[in-house]
This record gives sequence, C-alpha cells and structure tokens, in this order.
Amino acid sequence: MLRTRLLSAFILAPIILVIALIGEPWLSLLVGVLVFLAMAELISLLDAAGFEPPQVLGLLAGLAMAAAGLVAANQRNVGGLLGDLLQATARPGLVTVVYAAALILLGAVAFTRTDPRNGFLSWAATSFGVAYVAILAPFIDLVAHLGPQGGSALTAVGPLGLRAGAGWTLMLILVVWGYDTGAYLTGRWLGRRRLIDHISPSKTIEGLVGGLLVATIGAGLGAFALGIAPWHPLLIGPLVGLAAQAGDLAESMLKRAAGRKESGFLVPGHGGVLDRLDSFLFAAPILAGYALIVVGVST
Repeated sequence: MLRTRLLSAFILAPIILVIALIGEPWLSLLVGVLVFLAMAELISLLDAAGFEPPQVLGLLAGLAMAAAGLVAANQRNVGGLLGDLLQATARPGLVTVVYAAALILLGAVAFTRTDPRNGFLSWAATSFGVAYVAILAPFIDLVAHLGPQGGSALTAVGPLGLRAGAGWTLMLILVVWGYDTGAYLTGRWLGRRRLIDHISPSKTIEGLVGGLLVATIGAGLGAFALGIAPWHPLLIGPLVGLAAQAGDLAESMLKRAAGRKESGFLVPGHGGVLDRLDSFLFAAPILAGYALIVVGVST
C-alpha cells in the first residue's frame, strides 16, 4: 500500500507543481477537472448514504458553481460577455447568484419526491455537496491570484524571483502536503492515541502534532520563496495545517455516513480525487484569508 501510495505521488506531484508554477489558464483547467471528478464522487457518496441526490442536476450545479468561482478569481483577465456578467452581478457576487439559482432548482426537484422528509434531505444534502466542493475548490485558484500591494500575481517576489501567485500556490501545496505527509508518517510510526475515533480511527494525536510540525516547515519554505516576514510561518503552518486536517475529517465523516472507506479509485494508493482534494478545500480559504488580512496582499 505504501509503495503504491509513493508511486502515485511520484508521478502526480511533479505535474501538479509544474501547473502551479505555470499558472493560468492551466491551473483553472486543473481545478475544473478536479471539481468535476470530485463532484461525481461526492454525489455517489451522498447516494450511498441514502440522501438520493438528483445526480445529473447536482453535477451540473457543481460545475456551474465552480465555473462562477473560477471566473471570479480570474476577473482581471475576463472580458466580453463574461466580463459583463461579472459587472452585472458585482454587488451580490457571481458565485452567490449562481448558488441561489442552484438552490431554487434543486428545491424544485425535491418537490417531486412523494415523501416530504426524503425530499428535504435530498435538497439539503445536494445543496451542501455543491457548496462543499464547488464553492471551496475555486479558492485554490484565488490563492494563485494573490499579489503584493501595488502589484499583481505576476509581480516577481522573494529571493527566487517567483511570480507572487505561483509563490502563494507553492505555499499552499507545501503546507497541505507537508501536513498530510507528516501526519501519515508520524501516525504510522508513533501513533497511539486516537484523535476522533468515531469519524476516522486511523487519525492520532501524535499524527496531528507531526503533521503540524512538517506543515510549519513547509510554510517556512513558502515564506522564504515569497520574501515575507519569517514569523508568518509560525502562524500559517498551524492554521492551514489544522484546516487541512479539518477538511480531511469532514470528508471522512461523509464516507462514514456512506459506509465507504474511500471516495473513489482514480488515485492508486490514495483512493479517489475527493480523498486528495479534501484537505485543500478547507486549507485554501484559510490561507487566502490570512494572506489578505494579515499579510496584506491583494487580488
């Protein structure tokens, strides 16, 4: 199992890192593909859990939400009809408008269920699923559009001269992968005390501590690449690391409800796409918020 896990990481990690460093439009395309696959897995989990989501509409709503989020993240580079749409929805926000439409459509479909309780559960679960994956995933792309005040994501920063957007994306990857790797190895070798046994029996307190330490090291490398103050990793590592762990537990709770061990099978040794994306879903908004509020970058 460990050998398969390492082989998958050896193949996929360089591809993801190259796309992260190249940036747009490839990053948006990657996030879009990941959302499509993750939404398909999520709908399958919701169905297995007994929520009976409208599968086609749920998938389409998720794709529409993700597209809205990606367009909003790329607003500086969007023109034509999409630019007019962004301007027209500027006050509530394009993502809010699309999600409102999705809620109404999913609610209308729920009316067709003969049992009102089942209809409500289906509506609530599918609406949650759309928000969980399709609203949170585009924050990964938003991180790639962060730049220093007075500059942009294309501004060269730090001693390596990386583009700011690429530097922040690298920071996100280093912290999340650092946490996952540190928690996995520490828990495997030293884990004794269970973290949250009723959701994920394999998670341990020792793994949590080891993951946060490696996440902080990853944040330090990211801070060096970005040229930001060296005290930031002491906050970014634990905050984003804990968010990554929370994202993993959130998906584990869903898998428990569905009676599944993994969300899918597309990533050998790791499970499904959602199994690999779950930590990023919670970590990306936290890193983006920290960068905007505490570091003082702009989008």
